[in-house]
Amino acid sequence: MAQVDEIKRVKPRRARWIVYGVLPAVLVAVLVTFRNPMFHGNFGVVEPDRVYRSAQPVKDLSRLIDGYGLRSILNLRGGSYENPWYTAEVRETRERGVDLYDLPLSATRRPYRRELLILLDLFERCRYPLLIHCKSGSDRTGLATALYRMSRRGESPEEAMRAFSLHYGHVPLGGPEHLHEPIQEYGAWLKDRRLTHRPELLRSWVEQVYVSDGPEGRIPPLQPGPRKPAPVAVPATGP
Repeated sequence: MAQVDEIKRVKPRRARWIVYGVLPAVLVAVLVTFRNPMFHGNFGVVEPDRVYRSAQPVKDLSRLIDGYGLRSILNLRGGSYENPWYTAEVRETRERGVDLYDLPLSATRRPYRRELLILLDLFERCRYPLLIHCKSGSDRTGLATALYRMSRRGESPEEAMRAFSLHYGHVPLGGPEHLHEPIQEYGAWLKDRRLTHRPELLRSWVEQVYVSDGPEGRIPPLQPGPRKPAPVAVPATGP
């Protein structure tokens, strides 16, 4: 009987602990989540007045171009003229004189060497301000952002890894964790040789050390414009 009475006393205490302990924590988590940029196009500033990141800009592309004076957009998502968002982005950038760089990347496999080199080359010669985006702005955008931070801002691999953030919806499980590999392996390579990161050292490492299963050979610079020309409308024929 004493045990039953003790259980009855424990249950109210447990209920109060849930109400006063767990629920406030849940409410705080919800508030933080809704302040997260994921609910605002996943927009973020990589370097003020120079580089920004986002999810696929759909309705707000024109606003972003005007508001941030964008001169270039890097689309890592791919897409085709069958996708309304892709057609709209091609048309909007062309009409506004913005350079569109179209480089589809996978969000779930190890990046190819040529892809890393194309990005490093692009960051050297594109017109700024630049907007980097994929579909959600979490994974592929995180990779390109990390490379920019190392190659143009001189940040260390450890600092650049902050581009992969839960704040932007990046969850390194089920494939996206492979996007970390170039950054982490380069950092380990530096540490083993007691070297300090330099942008030219990063490029040399990608060219000579980084291992990937992707296609090799000459890597032409990525040119602005869609990957394929717009389809030509076929005029209707009579009966």
